[in-house]
Amino acid sequence: MSTTILLVLLFAALCHAVWNAVSKQIEERDSFFTLILGVSVILYLPLAVYLFSTSPFPPAAVKWLLLSTCSEVLYFVALAKAYQTNNLSHAYPVLRGTAPIVTTILGFLFFGATIAWTGVIGIAVIVMGVLMMNQKSFSPKELGSLLTDWSRMKWVFLAGAFSACSSMIDGMGAAMMSGLLFKYVVFIGMFAGKWMIDKRTETKTDYLSLVKRYPVQTAAGGLFVFISNSLAVYAMQTTPVTYVASVREISIVFATLIGVIWLKEQVSIVKWVSITMILSGVLIIKLS
Repeated sequence: MSTTILLVLLFAALCHAVWNAVSKQIEERDSFFTLILGVSVILYLPLAVYLFSTSPFPPAAVKWLLLSTCSEVLYFVALAKAYQTNNLSHAYPVLRGTAPIVTTILGFLFFGATIAWTGVIGIAVIVMGVLMMNQKSFSPKELGSLLTDWSRMKWVFLAGAFSACSSMIDGMGAAMMSGLLFKYVVFIGMFAGKWMIDKRTETKTDYLSLVKRYPVQTAAGGLFVFISNSLAVYAMQTTPVTYVASVREISIVFATLIGVIWLKEQVSIVKWVSITMILSGVLIIKLS
């Protein structure tokens, strides 16, 4: 992985942590996410028009656009069900840890991806760091307890699997056309799909009211959510998707630091060790 791509992914991870921190302040978080997807589509329309006029849009990429959109929408469905039956602090690490594992397996089995053995070690270290992030101790029994209740955790694993599928599909699309333009078109589909899901829920959402109550958060969320996703797809044009998917997990480190500095959250020794493992894994991948 080149230094330039690593810096791009670090910036993307920071943007991801920022918009997640912003969303934590919003009570109607699920509706807020739909809103910022729509705001992103509006904010980046000039860029999309420019890219559409200056870069190719091959018909062969359409199937990857459709598949990526479907995978992203299914991710939202699985994520919503996962958080209905699981505590956020337990579900999130498993979800994030699942994605790099599934991405690596899919890449090897179906997409002919090859990675160095040092890269495999780096991915494994990152996954372990992510899974340990919200543990109270270093006990293997406590870590294993996350995986024992399949009836509750199946939606968490499915959400992680759909996230991995989206990464692999985005990589295929980015190999054919501008990664930024590819992700913009997917964002249109994501917004449409998420909006339709919201319309089917019992709770009616007034998006205009959300904008009026949270104007700065809405603008920041719309700005950063697209950057964090599109830059990752951009990196996939020159870097193995398995590496990109794993290095993106450094956003958890940024999220923790934002929590400490901005939200005044307390961080345990276990979490600091987890952060060290994630950073070490990223360094291993950089050197592989």
